[in-house]
Amino acid sequence: MTYNNYINLEKGELDKSIYRIMPTYRFFQCFNEKKLVLVTPSKWDDPFENYLLSAKIKNTSDGSYGDMSGIRDKVFGQCWTQHRETDAMWRIYSADTNGVKVRTTPRKLLQALKKSLGPSADITGFIGKVQYKTQKELVFSLENIELFNSNGSGIAESLLYKRKEFSHEKEIRLISTEGNNFIYSFNIDPYSLFEEVVFDPRMDKYLYEVYRNDLKTKKFTGRIARSALYKPPKELLIKI
Repeated sequence: MTYNNYINLEKGELDKSIYRIMPTYRFFQCFNEKKLVLVTPSKWDDPFENYLLSAKIKNTSDGSYGDMSGIRDKVFGQCWTQHRETDAMWRIYSADTNGVKVRTTPRKLLQALKKSLGPSADITGFIGKVQYKTQKELVFSLENIELFNSNGSGIAESLLYKRKEFSHEKEIRLISTEGNNFIYSFNIDPYSLFEEVVFDPRMDKYLYEVYRNDLKTKKFTGRIARSALYKPPKELLIKI
């Protein structure tokens, strides 16, 4: 069987950098516990995020109705981006200026998830690039997904469509279709998964040094920095 664990991603994108901003306390919890947490898509903001899995089902033989809750309640995801850095990212995901951005690759991220999923990993663990469409195109695409295909990717694919109004996000999603409750956590090695740790550019420099020293004490060897996004440029010299 041919599996489809990398959805909408070209081969050359599997080892290119992706990023995620999270609260600093959540990052250190993740780092110390060596776990990454996926959440149910029902917690995502856009009402079209979980559109297909929220649909009703009609039995054409007897006219009875049902839903996909049995499937939907097993699906979990986490959002990343191909954007290296934007002002909007920091202001949305680090509103209190106490956030941190981590860098990894789609291949590393999926390998970590699949290791946790065990024997069922090929049909329950996925990573994919979100496709941005008009509302009409989005509904058409969802109506034509082979939701229960043999390689398990149909359910994950249904979570990789968003409206064009969100295209600035350049989103990558890590998806597991085997879980329960409201979160799904899996083991990671933060020392190999995270290639870089960058703190909010507005963060107090003394607080940044505390965090930096903590990571150094933990023997993290990846790049550690405070974003220079708002650093003033060097004085401009104009020759006349």
